[in-house]
Parts: sequence; C-alpha cells; structure tokens
Amino acid sequence: MSKQAVAATQQVAAGGGDPRAALLQRWAVSIAQAAAAGAFGGRALALRGIEAIRGPRAGALEIDAGVEAPRLLRLLAAGDCALARQFVPWRFEGEPAAFMSGRFVRLEAGWPPDLAETDIPLSGLARAPRGGGRWAAGKNEAGATVTLGVDSGNPHFLFAGQTGSGKTWAMRSALVQLAQDTENRLILIDAKWGDGLGILAGLPGLVGPVATDLETAKSALSWAAREMRKRYEAGAHSGRLIVAIDEVQELQGDPACVELLRRLVALGRGAGVHCLLGTQHPTKDALGDATIKRNLTGRLALKVEDGVASNVVVGAPAPRADYLLGRGDAYAIVPWRVQRLQIAYIPTATLDGFKRRGQYALEVWPPFDPEAAGTLEADAAPGFHDTPVELGAALEAAHLGKGRPWLRERIAKATGRKPGGDKARRLLALGRETYTWLTEQGYTLCDGDGNGEARERWQTYTDDVW
Repeated sequence: MSKQAVAATQQVAAGGGDPRAALLQRWAVSIAQAAAAGAFGGRALALRGIEAIRGPRAGALEIDAGVEAPRLLRLLAAGDCALARQFVPWRFEGEPAAFMSGRFVRLEAGWPPDLAETDIPLSGLARAPRGGGRWAAGKNEAGATVTLGVDSGNPHFLFAGQTGSGKTWAMRSALVQLAQDTENRLILIDAKWGDGLGILAGLPGLVGPVATDLETAKSALSWAAREMRKRYEAGAHSGRLIVAIDEVQELQGDPACVELLRRLVALGRGAGVHCLLGTQHPTKDALGDATIKRNLTGRLALKVEDGVASNVVVGAPAPRADYLLGRGDAYAIVPWRVQRLQIAYIPTATLDGFKRRGQYALEVWPPFDPEAAGTLEADAAPGFHDTPVELGAALEAAHLGKGRPWLRERIAKATGRKPGGDKARRLLALGRETYTWLTEQGYTLCDGDGNGEARERWQTYTDDVW
C-alpha cells in the first residue's frame, strides 16, 4: 500500500471516538493489504489511495486503483459482491454494493442497527429554509443538512422509490415546509386515493381540496394550466404555484392528464409553476412523455427495484439507487451534484394536525376544461396555437408520405420558425388522421399548386373544420 493510501486510512480515525470510524479504518486497511498480497486477480495491486466515508446509514470506501479500477470492480462486484462482503469488518445491513463513482471504485455496506442513523426528524436538522421554494431534505454523508428546492434553474422534482423506501415521507416533509412560505400556493394530487398526501388536506396555501380520483385530478391540472396561461398573458406573476402528484404513473392512462402535465412541466418555469412528481415505478412509461422526464432536473432517488429503474430516476448508470437500503436512504440529484443522504421526516403526530380540511381558495375544482390541454405548446411561446400553415403542412406531409424532419423544415420555410420535435410529432399524427378521414370521405388532394378553385374549396374546408 502506498504512503498516500496509508495516510487516507489513518484519517478515518479522526471521528471523535465514533466507532464507525474505527470500522472503516479496519476495512480500508484490509482492502489495501489484500490488494498488495494479490487477492484481486493473482498479482499485487498498488492502490493510490482510499477515502473512507461515514454516512448516516452506510459506510463507504472510495478506492483509487488507477487504470486497474475496472478490473478491481469486476472482481469485487462478481457473484453479488461475494468477494467484497468478505472484507466488511462488521455485521452489515442489507447487501454490500460495489460500483464506479467517477474514477473510483466505491464499496458500501450498511451499518448495524445500533450504529445507523435511520430516523432523522426534521426538527433535528439545521433551521428549515424559508422562502425561495426550498426545503431541508435530510443529512448527507458529511453530516451536513441537505437543502433542495425549485427555482428557474431547477424547476421540477422527481421523487422515486419502491414501497418502503420513504418516498411519500420525503414528499410530505417537502410540502409541509413549502406550505410555510406564504409565497407558495399548492395543488395536491394523490393517486393513492388519499393515503399518501391526503393527510396534508389542511396545509396552508392549498388552492383546492386534495384530488384523490382521476376526474378531480384532471380538473385540478386543467386549472393549473389555465393559471399558467394567465400568468404568461399578464407578463408577470407573484409567488410559486407548486403542483405535487404522488403516484403519477396512475394518471398515464388518461391522455388529457398526460398532455396537461407535459405542458406544465415544459412551460411552467417561466410562469413560476413547479411540479413535484412521485412514483413507485420510475420507468419511461410511468412518466408518460419524454418531455416530462427531460424537464425533471431535480431527482430524489430512493431505493428502487433494479438497475433499469435506477437508470431512469438517477439519469445515469451510477450511482445505483437499487443498492440503497430503503427507509429514507436516498440520492439527491440536482444539476452537477449528487449527494447521498438520509431523508428527514415529520412525525405522524405533527402531520395529524394537517388532516383537517383547510380553508381553500376553491371549495371545489372547476370542471375539466378540454381546451386547457390544447392552449399552450411546449416548444412555442405562451398563447401560441396551431396555425393554418402548420396544419396545412401536416396534411401535406401526410399526403406526400413525409416524416417529421421534412415537416419541421416545411414549417420553418413558411413561417421562419422551426417547431420542436414533440410538436412536430403531434402535428404529423394529426395530419395523418385528417388525411385518412378525407380519403375515406372521397376527397382527393392534388400535388403542386393546383388551381384557384381547388385552393378556395380547401380554404373553406379548413375554416369550417379548424
């Protein structure tokens, strides 16, 4: 073992008598000695350094093995980390994990119950942030309070984790804190039939009652879309509108809900509208639309089922959320930063105080407005509608058998503005449906400019239909 590695392992002991520090030091020394003895591949492996990390729920080593890092990882991760588990010097919780963390090989093992900080009440952290759309999320591996938030640079958040991971508790904690800021107005949609966010029915700042069924959810989303449009048309807004949905995957069977949510996520930033979405099943289908997933720049990844789900919620192959320990063990992911943390919770006794029906601005949600899902375009300026040129180009593309690239260029040539991919996809589908209907009705579209009579007849038809 190099002098650097020795120094790194010695630094672990500086923990004020923390028994976890001593365990980590033993672990680091055993790994370094095994590498030097050829235990990893039959030949000596000189480690450049080992950093030991005392997390709330798990201890970790980050091993600098240089160019040998991939080989070391393959050996340690093989057989469900069978080799790695032999070196852990304590009776660990769950299963050990081994994966790449940047250029380092990271080994993790959960602390025994008597050493793990599993329950971190919000009151035990530094003063919860007020204002700015921020909340105290938990405690990271350095023992510092992690604050997260929504703003113009990080407009929306995804909370994802399987049953028992702590996902709903994390959402509740965030929403209770956000509700304390009078600048925030909240819309709560609970697809768990009220079992998740229903306990927050008495939070201050709620726009209307907690939506616990599909129709009410659709009405609440259409209200939010109309509010977003009003803010854009006014050219200004005061405060944040926060739309929180627990188990968002339950809304994906309704096209109107998907479209409304897509528009809120795609356009909300400029109008001070932010979405907090929770799901047990972080799959591509669960989020309903690529635009939604792309705009969820903030993530709270709790324990998920497998590597596929981990890749979706984390947005990268590592770190692995399926290796987390559950019950609040999480990765907080914002642009350019990833932190391991144990989430902070709010005791049930405190939450019980929010069960009572609140004083809502709306006693009931207005009926669903079908036009709310069609008034704004994710890749266009607020208030932009499909124009006759766009609709005509879509029909032309369908007639000529052209795809989205052609359609985008055709619209750009005619209007000077190229539509985004999502809009082009929708326009092309609409053009094909219209073309099919016209064909079934006996209409024929002609190539070229056509004669004046044909153009006049077509203009009359489009005016009547659109």
